[in-house]
Amino acid sequence: MRNILLKIKEFLTRYKKKIIKGIGISILAIAFIVGGIFAVVYSRATSSVKYSQDELQQIALTKVPGEVVDVEKDLNFRNSSFVYEFKIKDKENILQEVKVDSKYGTLLNKNDENHKKENRSENNQNDKKENKPSNNEHKSKDSKN
Repeated sequence: MRNILLKIKEFLTRYKKKIIKGIGISILAIAFIVGGIFAVVYSRATSSVKYSQDELQQIALTKVPGEVVDVEKDLNFRNSSFVYEFKIKDKENILQEVKVDSKYGTLLNKNDENHKKENRSENNQNDKKENKPSNNEHKSKDSKN
């Protein structure tokens, strides 16, 4: 084991400059490729914008009436589009987040506690309905046995 470690140490000291050079070139190549991918996605997203920020804000305000407090613009890599996240203070002074796609002008989600609770209860009810076998299924199982 000690012999192997000595050979590795000798190899590293002999080829130190070449190893560092190879690692450096690899890092630069990866950075170049990632930068190129990002540039392509960004240019596609920029060319696919069909709604301005003001138009998207109006869409968000129709779903959640109130005052826009903050706006964030994110790049969606999957759809090659921009997603605007509007933080809106509603009539009850609750801060809500609304995301709107700049390519389609569609509402992606509405995040507030009431909406989350409603979705959870709807999902739970749907799960119960799907898991509950119908009377016909019980009869067919019984008749096979």
